[in-house]
Amino acid sequence: MQVHLSMLDTADPRKPSAIPLVLTVDASQHPTVQDDFGDFGHTVRPGTGAASA
Repeated sequence: MQVHLSMLDTADPRKPSAIPLVLTVDASQHPTVQDDFGDFGHTVRPGTGAASA
């Protein structure tokens, strides 16, 4: 399963970005995790530019 998020650069809105989120599972696992993957996709937000620890 794959989702592409579109986001704009806040410093220059003319620079759009497409961010791919990819879920790789066996076909048998897909029904169990697809809703969680969708929920995860809704949580992705632009960061502050600081690296995650």
